[in-house]
Formats: sequence, C-alpha cells, structure tokens
Amino acid sequence: MRTQPAIALVLSAVVLFSMPGCPKPQDTAQTLQKEVSVYAAAPTDEAAAKIDEGFTRLDSQIAKIRADGKTDEAGSLGQQRDALQAQYTAARMTASLLKAKEAAANVGKAFREAGEAFGQALQDGSTNND
Repeated sequence: MRTQPAIALVLSAVVLFSMPGCPKPQDTAQTLQKEVSVYAAAPTDEAAAKIDEGFTRLDSQIAKIRADGKTDEAGSLGQQRDALQAQYTAARMTASLLKAKEAAANVGKAFREAGEAFGQALQDGSTNND
C-alpha cells in the first residue's frame, strides 16, 4: 500500500518539526527579539554571534515556508525579521557610538595626563635651575 509510506513521511515531518532542537519560526523570531533586547542593553561579541546565527536560522525557516507555498506566512515572518534586523542594526550602531565615545574620552584623558606630566616636568626643571 502506498499510503503507509506517505503517512510515515508526514508523521516524521511532524515529529521533526516538533522536536526541541528544531524551533518553529515564530519561536526563533521571539528568541531573536529577546537576544536583540539583551544585546541593546549589554552588547558583546558573543551575543552578536548568537544573534547572527538566529537570523541565519530564521532566514532558512522563512525560505522553507516560502518553498512550501505558504507565501502569506513567509511574508509575515519576513516583515517581522526585517523589523528585528532594524532593531539589531540600531543596537549595533549605538554600541559602536558608545565605544567611539569611550575611546575619545580615553584619548582626551591620555592627552590631559601627558600635559600634566609635561607641566610638572617643566616646573621641576625650573626649580632645579634656581
């Protein structure tokens, strides 16, 4: 009978997609939302790598949904993905600006300390010559 292999295939797909290791696209999007929020509050390279992996996974899931002919669902998830990408890009830009601000402050501090040391050296030199 041909229906048994077809039923087995369908059941295998259901089991595969319901397994914890194979998150649903909506679950992937929700996880990404949380990860982007955490990254925005405390950006790290590890968090960025995890988010990038999440986007790769979501893109793959969206492509599969689109290939299955579910264009409305794929379009909706694609819009959600694009909104998450925009949030992530904004968080990355903010993190970069904060790093640049910190670096500029450190350069300013270094110049100030060098100026103070130079001024102290001049004072010490002028008092030794008297």
